Amino acid sequence: MNPFRFGNVVTGEYFTNRKNEIKEIVSEIKAGQHIVLMSPRRYGKTSLVNEAIKASGVKWVRINMELIADEVDLANYYVKNALSLSKYEKIKHYLKNLKIQPYIQLQPTTNEISVSFNTEKKDLSTILSDSLQLPETIAVSMKKRVVIVFDEFQEIRRISPVLERKMRGIFQYHQNITYIFIGSQESMIREIFQNKKNPFYKFGRHINLHKIPEAEFSDFVIKRFSSQKIDTRDIVKDILSFTDCQPYYTQQLCHEIYLLGDKKILTKGVINKAVDQITTEHHADYSRWWGSLSNTERKVIIGIASGNHNPTSQEFIRKYGIKSASTSGSVVSKLIALGTLIKKNGKKIKIEDPFWKEWILKNRRC
Repeated sequence: MNPFRFGNVVTGEYFTNRKNEIKEIVSEIKAGQHIVLMSPRRYGKTSLVNEAIKASGVKWVRINMELIADEVDLANYYVKNALSLSKYEKIKHYLKNLKIQPYIQLQPTTNEISVSFNTEKKDLSTILSDSLQLPETIAVSMKKRVVIVFDEFQEIRRISPVLERKMRGIFQYHQNITYIFIGSQESMIREIFQNKKNPFYKFGRHINLHKIPEAEFSDFVIKRFSSQKIDTRDIVKDILSFTDCQPYYTQQLCHEIYLLGDKKILTKGVINKAVDQITTEHHADYSRWWGSLSNTERKVIIGIASGNHNPTSQEFIRKYGIKSASTSGSVVSKLIALGTLIKKNGKKIKIEDPFWKEWILKNRRC
């Protein structure tokens, strides 16, 4: 059985041990302290929060803001998830708290509930207010603390320009809910929670999720391979050097290495084979990403992929034929906001996906 998993939330033995972070989040949950958790994509934020909540033993729901279309869709999704906190027989009792009643449908085989508000625009404010209030009502009735996790919370600004103020106005009175806001677009999350002009200013404690330390990650990789009687002590440093200790890409590379490895002691050659296999499998995706870039964006990406990490320097501008430092800076800012580029240690610019970087370099050598 492959000892590595990627592409979805990982848990249990597949979760890379973040003992200190779990302990910290559990402590804040029990204290009722709201949390703002930030890091680039694929650092394992959602998996970490899942593990921490599981350790805390509290009831919780997760709202993935990327999947929400508009305010009505949020109300539907919010009420559905809030009702899942309580016993089925109490659903009617909680629905009485809603001034505008939704259409409720029950799947008899799974007991899964679907919620749908059929509303006119004039009713939207009432529906949204009642929906956002419902989890607190349920928590008070149960006499238990509840955690609500908002994944990719920066999407709130896409959903509605007034949603931040509406949410903050309701959430600030909740005494039985701990809110955890997860965000991968750091500049936007910082704007939401650190700009004095914005409703969520200083609403929760900020936690920056950093990469897993190399020594700790190395132990994890070695132990996971060892569970299948495979020795990777000679290559683990090279694995983590390629992935830069990013959890998602490390799991992905190790997953592929396990599939390709046919010996009990692995050598560096298997890493190259695994990287080639992954870039080949994802050729269509990488090609589409490349095709979506403008010519200037391509020049910036090529320069960074080639190891030049200061895209606003005069040397970079001249070498890659970019109009000006400000043009390059604007491109970098845009690509960081999109998650294509990330800042390492707050300064060094790099491509977020090491396999896409390798795909670019590989195809430019052809």
